[in-house]
Amino acid sequence: MTVRVRSRAGRGDVPGVPRRGRRAVLALLVGGLSSGGNLLVAITVTRLESIGGVGEFALAFTFYVLGSGLVRSMVTEAVLAAGSGVPSAARRVTLLGTACGAALGAAGAAVGSPYLVLVGLALPGLVLYDYAKAIAVGVGTPSGALFQEVAWAAVTGCAVLAGLFRLVDAPSVVAGWAFGGALIGVVVGVRRGYALWPGWRVGRAESRVAVGFGTQFLLTTGSAQLSLSAVAAFAGTSVVGALSAGRTLLGPVNLVLSTAATLTLPYLARTRAGSRAVRTRAAVRVTLVVTAGVLPMTVAVALLPDAVGRLLLGPNWGLARSLLVLLALESLFAVPAAVGFAGLRVERASRRAILLGVLLGGLRVPVVVVAAVLFGATGAAGALAFLALVSAVAWAGSYLLLLRYRAPRARRFDPVPTGG
Repeated sequence: MTVRVRSRAGRGDVPGVPRRGRRAVLALLVGGLSSGGNLLVAITVTRLESIGGVGEFALAFTFYVLGSGLVRSMVTEAVLAAGSGVPSAARRVTLLGTACGAALGAAGAAVGSPYLVLVGLALPGLVLYDYAKAIAVGVGTPSGALFQEVAWAAVTGCAVLAGLFRLVDAPSVVAGWAFGGALIGVVVGVRRGYALWPGWRVGRAESRVAVGFGTQFLLTTGSAQLSLSAVAAFAGTSVVGALSAGRTLLGPVNLVLSTAATLTLPYLARTRAGSRAVRTRAAVRVTLVVTAGVLPMTVAVALLPDAVGRLLLGPNWGLARSLLVLLALESLFAVPAAVGFAGLRVERASRRAILLGVLLGGLRVPVVVVAAVLFGATGAAGALAFLALVSAVAWAGSYLLLLRYRAPRARRFDPVPTGG
């Protein structure tokens, strides 16, 4: 099945290409609703919990991001690049979500963390929700993703209000958020005719690409998430809680970046048949546009007044305040890194991406853990900002260097990796 998209020919447009302006506006609305809902949950948990409890919630949310990102790397991005196979690919989404959710739920039960158990149980539906949203924003009908987010925001809002009025505790707020999103994901999948029974029916070539990019994700973006687990093990959940309290305020920035990444890959894919200069200009242009969009948000968070910070985070504001500038820099450096990774994905340079991911991922976890053990939350935040800068230079530089030695490619998506 090929996803149908609307098109309009005109100056600078290619027949069959969606109208980028309207799609981008709707994508930003979707990202805004998503970031708003997650921000409300994080703020509510931060106000209701001790710093250790905030750390536990941060780990659970980290694994939700990890599972969603793994599905995007292994399944969703291939569908976005091809624009076809949407219903059948949902089986792979469900399979990955079920496997990751079962492991997370079991780990949560073993350590006695209600947050890990709740997110683990909801993860299959949550990754299906993310898949349906990404497809609608990237190559489908963005208004469908907007309706999804409105429904989830309403459910989340009810759970948050109950928490803020002390009618329920923090785990119950997270349960309402997680299971609300999971249920909406399943309902949307059924309505769109997705094949929801878990399965993996693709050829060896596509499987190799999926495993390659899934491995690359775990070694790069995934290692950033896994480093928090290592920090919790060696430096304590209080350090993770402090980092999470600071990142809570940057939630809208990071989720806008995630939304922009959904649009970046098909945008770069449309220039794959162009010259090196065309592809380079496209990468630079999208980097500048996204950076310009998130820069005012990061500055506003970094300079947040004490009164506003205390209103949002309660007694945990003091722990988060000193970390905001470093965490804001980490978010900004993520833009060129994400564009570079998307470019390598479009060029099918899986081996190059994996090699680069091994180098960066092998550096990330020990650096962050050592900094956290020696200097606490401030050291961990500084290490994260430094590593984000290194990643930005590495990913963007690798993509630009690759363009120097590669001829333009056909616009048809070919899942077979060509190496680096």
